[in-house]
Amino acid sequence: MKTINTVVAITALLFVTWGCKDDAKEKQDYTFVKEYCAQVTVGGVVGVAEKCFKIGDVVVGSKKNKGIIAIRIAEHSPINEGPANSASYQEFLDVPVDYLILKE
Repeated sequence: MKTINTVVAITALLFVTWGCKDDAKEKQDYTFVKEYCAQVTVGGVVGVAEKCFKIGDVVVGSKKNKGIIAIRIAEHSPINEGPANSASYQEFLDVPVDYLILKE
């Protein structure tokens, strides 16, 4: 009985910890405070293209780790599900936090 209680307690703790990590990656609106350009994968014949953001552009993103915010640059599509192929394209872009501020 003591073993079952221990297993239940550990399982509950893991669920609480897992839930807290998801909350930390909440999507928020960010505004660019500096111009930023990066090479992104666009798929098809083109392959890569330069994606640029101007000062004042607003994007949706979440903190990935210290100093990096992952922003969405394209909507999700079934094309991107499964293994990567020539039609796959980049949905997210990692941007240094120096280029963005949280929109108020």
